[in-house]
Amino acid sequence: MRQHGQHLLDNVEQVRMLARRLRQKGDGTDISWELADLLGDADTDEAILLVRAFTVYFHLANVAEQVHRIEDLNTGAPRQAHRIDETVRSLVEHGVNPVEIADLVNRTELRPVFTAHPTEASRRAILEKLAGIADLIEKRSEHRRTEGDLRRMDRRVEELIEAIWQTDEIRHERPDPFDEARSVLYYIGQTVREAVPDLFDDIAAALESIGGQMDPTHAPIRFGTWVGGDRDGNPNVSPATTEAVLGLQRQRAIQLLVAEVTDLQNDLSVSTRVHGVTDELASAALADQDAFVGLLDRHDPAEPYRIRCTAMRQRLAETAETPPGTRAYGSPTEMDADLAVFDRSLRANGGALLADGRLTRVRRTLAMIGFHLAILDIREHTDRHHETLSGLFDAVGTDYADATPDQRSELLAAELESRRPLAPPHQADPTDALALFRTLRTILDRDGDDVIESYIISMTRGVDDVLAPVLLAREVGLIDLGSGVARLGFVPLFETIDDLRSIGPVLRALFAVEPYRRL
Repeated sequence: MRQHGQHLLDNVEQVRMLARRLRQKGDGTDISWELADLLGDADTDEAILLVRAFTVYFHLANVAEQVHRIEDLNTGAPRQAHRIDETVRSLVEHGVNPVEIADLVNRTELRPVFTAHPTEASRRAILEKLAGIADLIEKRSEHRRTEGDLRRMDRRVEELIEAIWQTDEIRHERPDPFDEARSVLYYIGQTVREAVPDLFDDIAAALESIGGQMDPTHAPIRFGTWVGGDRDGNPNVSPATTEAVLGLQRQRAIQLLVAEVTDLQNDLSVSTRVHGVTDELASAALADQDAFVGLLDRHDPAEPYRIRCTAMRQRLAETAETPPGTRAYGSPTEMDADLAVFDRSLRANGGALLADGRLTRVRRTLAMIGFHLAILDIREHTDRHHETLSGLFDAVGTDYADATPDQRSELLAAELESRRPLAPPHQADPTDALALFRTLRTILDRDGDDVIESYIISMTRGVDDVLAPVLLAREVGLIDLGSGVARLGFVPLFETIDDLRSIGPVLRALFAVEPYRRL
């Protein structure tokens, strides 16, 4: 009412009342006509305001419901059995060996995959405000809140609702891959810092309750994304785009790791004047003082953990540089080796709680995001592979474009066995599929094979659709048939009903191809 007066409020209430009566009655033709007349009499501006009012209302209702469900899950007796610790105990009670449970957790990887959809209408500006309201509602239910606390919280909720009402919730320009990537980076970053560590702690505690242990170097959850790698139907995703998006991911991953190491540095104020450390840690801290002259001059030499944390933050900063600095980490494994030195020193000197606390959180975060944040999947339409191969085979006098799928399969299998290079050393057209595979080779050589794992082949129908990208990958050295090594996993995507029904025969024929079976 503060924004648009009593008239809009009355109309909103009337629409809501009629809609409720219609739902309760089920078949109410008279109510339907009354509702239609009311909406039909509204001019364009009033109709927009009505739509926006109900949009905001449902946003707020969803927030309230989600908070209520979380409270019910955490405290409600009916849902108690669904908690992680209760699930683990139930498995033990039903005869599952605790060692097997711990082993399963330490081998399991759940991978939520973020995708970008043009139909996603909710802007981050709206979602952040809704998240703020949810946080305030949750805090409001806490005990020992003063009247002043409640007044300030209620006032803040009103502010956020007013801000939502005055914010344009519609995207007027389609986001480009970089906009989509930044959005994904934001949400993954929030999850990495705020949600997943607590989940990992709950899992670890559940295992400890049955005598098991969660591996600090294993993350049961790692993130995946298609943003920046989904080329099917999106001409804006070029090989250069893919490389640039991975650069953004790398920057964000290292920012998160720097924040984690900073938190660790604040906790590990252990002084050798008060408590001991291992010779291994002391020697490493002395080596850091020699390697980072000037950077560590103001640090207390009796605080070796903090000295090492500062050196680690500098190494991470150099890892983010292009090209990486001379003291950059070569891999996440190298960084974890530094953290393992901390772990051994703490456990040997009465600091097991510190080792199991913040330090283990940093190690699990590193295992979860590495230096790349999320594993990028590449997706390309099968026609793009055949178009590129048609040009390559034409250059050597072979008609590929007019061949049948079976003929193509035989030709591709024979070419995979051949030792000759099919493609020229440099490809002029940066838009074709071979240029993409060359970029992927560059990325994997530089950043490691865990940055990109899956190459998804859209609209797969037959064996030739799978062998085509495999051959292109071989051309750039991503596949070595001699050793049976494939640095990419090829994932055929069968999308039509007919193609889904033919999966069995297609896969049997594919696995019968000798060079493919060796991969």
